[in-house]
Amino acid sequence: MPGPTLGADMRRRDFIKIVGVSAATWPSVASAVTSKVPKIGYLSDEGTGSHPFRSHGPVVDALRRLRYVERQNVFIEYRNADGQVEKLPSLAAELAALPVDVIFTVGTPAAKAVVGATKTIPKIFSRIGDPVAAGLVASLSRPSGNASGVTVLSSDLAGKRLQVLKDLVPGLTRVAVLHEPKFLPGQLELKQLSAAAQSLDLKLHLVGIDSLHALEGAADEILKGSPQALFVGSSGWFEDNYQLPIDIASKAHLPVLYVRREYADAGGLMAYGIPFERKHAIDEREGTVKENQRHQD
Repeated sequence: MPGPTLGADMRRRDFIKIVGVSAATWPSVASAVTSKVPKIGYLSDEGTGSHPFRSHGPVVDALRRLRYVERQNVFIEYRNADGQVEKLPSLAAELAALPVDVIFTVGTPAAKAVVGATKTIPKIFSRIGDPVAAGLVASLSRPSGNASGVTVLSSDLAGKRLQVLKDLVPGLTRVAVLHEPKFLPGQLELKQLSAAAQSLDLKLHLVGIDSLHALEGAADEILKGSPQALFVGSSGWFEDNYQLPIDIASKAHLPVLYVRREYADAGGLMAYGIPFERKHAIDEREGTVKENQRHQD
């Protein structure tokens, strides 16, 4: 189905294509000799194993399409925090000490950990919000810090998401927002939602989740605000336990909108995000890496 009801969010496979491109440009980016087999450091706040939201599979698939086969002409050193973000700084330090030629990160917490661990190893970020606000780069035009990547910056996205709910639910005035207070991208998202809600004459009932136990019992907290619809925000916990937010919406009998299409694919009502299905996505990302290196030079 076309349109916002499909919930086409930025896909991980589009994020990670930049890693293959980076591998192709390593002789200039990392000052590696041509005979050296490149080594990627992979740092993620995700867990391991098969999962709709996990990035590992798409990363390996994208590299293979670019003729980089793991353990043949490219090595990957994996470090996964399995949802325990406090482990990320030490894992980032391990990768920096190996060393590796480039570090690919999944999520803002992983990106921040790598920035703190090394200033010299090139860094490719994915699944991050505003890299400037997060302190990852100095600016978008001149990132500095030997860093690059792909981000989503859209100040009107929150308003469009709430507008979708308002169009779906006649007379909508109250929306419950399920969010993770300590999740940095979620904090930025919540600020945008609050501003958009005022312009749309909507009242938000915020339900902050700080543990898996709280997530399991979130339906009762949501209903305390007598909402007419539910918005499920960005959160690593929600993604790791993606079926729970779907079940919560069903238990609360509320129309719901998610920020990533994987929820809709798994049975959630709808999602709304930014599609990154560009014909020349790889070439655009290659230009980003090369331009960043030119600034460094």
